[in-house]
Amino acid sequence: MKINPPKINHIEKENLLNAYQKEEFANFHFTENIDDAIVIENHTFDSCIFDRINFSHIELSHVDLVDVIFDGCDLSNKNFDEQPITRILFKNCKIIGTSFIQSSIKDVCFENCMMQYVNFANAKLNQVSFDNCTLMDTTFLENEIKNITFSHTKLQGSEFLQTKLKGVDFSTCDISLTSFDFFSLKGIIIDQFQCQHLIGMLGVSVRE
Repeated sequence: MKINPPKINHIEKENLLNAYQKEEFANFHFTENIDDAIVIENHTFDSCIFDRINFSHIELSHVDLVDVIFDGCDLSNKNFDEQPITRILFKNCKIIGTSFIQSSIKDVCFENCMMQYVNFANAKLNQVSFDNCTLMDTTFLENEIKNITFSHTKLQGSEFLQTKLKGVDFSTCDISLTSFDFFSLKGIIIDQFQCQHLIGMLGVSVRE
């Protein structure tokens, strides 16, 4: 599966507080954290790199993401509900408790990210990959999915409900304690060692 990467050409290093004061969030490379509590509302992060930025003091409200790289950032408990998220790379990020409810997520890579308790309910995911992520206790509910991959990802305690997963390969992932309803389970790809967990979900016992 080919995922279109972020389109980032000419960017300049900028202080995040300066960008906030100017209300400009395009074509910048941010490397300095800010300690002041701020609210960024009704803006688009466009063609930007956020390098080890901690968003703990930054409230994001109705922020669109287009052509952005988040490298080593803390985006825990942020809200991206109902927002378009297009051509984004999340690399080595902390994304715990973050909400993507009803978001439109396209051409997005999550690499080496901590993503416990994330909520993807009712989100549309098209051309999305999760590579070597900790995706435990995460909710996938009534998702529209097209071309999604999970590679070497921990999914313990997560749930997939009313989400068509036919052809999705979980064979390199840890799906122990992962919940699938019958609709979501149909057609998934697993390895022989994962069968026992899924058989147990169906209430079937295997006599040795």
